[in-house]
Parts: sequence; C-alpha cells; structure tokens
Amino acid sequence: MRSHCPACGLVLDPYRADDAPAYFTIFAVGHIVVPLVLVFERYANQPALWVHAVLWLPLSVLMALILLPRIKGAVIALLWAHRIGAPKPTPDSLDLSP
Repeated sequence: MRSHCPACGLVLDPYRADDAPAYFTIFAVGHIVVPLVLVFERYANQPALWVHAVLWLPLSVLMALILLPRIKGAVIALLWAHRIGAPKPTPDSLDLSP
C-alpha cells in the first residue's frame, strides 16, 4: 500500500487493513463459485473431476485477483471514514526490557 494518496496527499500509514481484505475476498469468491459448482454438477450430469478443475480453479484465482485490491481499498476507506487508525508506536511502547 502506498504511504500517501497520490491525488490528495492523505497519509495512509495509520489505516492498516491487515487480514480483513483476504477474508472478505475468500468469503465473496466462495459465495459465488460454490453455488455455480453445485448448479453445474446438477445440470451437467456429474462431469469428471478434471472438468471442475479446469473451470473453477482459474475462475476462483481470477476473481480473487480482481476483487482483492478493490476490497482492500474499501476496507481502508471504511477505516478512514470511521477514523479507525492504528496508533503510531512510541519508543516507550517498543521497550521490551523487564
């Protein structure tokens, strides 16, 4: 992720998406692909396993690659809109000595 917005110069460092975009992407792709697999299985008279692999693996990867950056942008936008930024670490909070 860029540290500053190229259009307005907004500092984006405090807004960390972490694992949320990957989770939401898997959730969305799964809810689209699984029903398609089930419908295809039902109406294609139980095709061979390699047919499923040829159809659904590339579709799943392509959908994930298309959706992931957009979902990450949406998560960061929501964090910004709700002012939920991670606090900047201070030298005191990084001190791990007993």
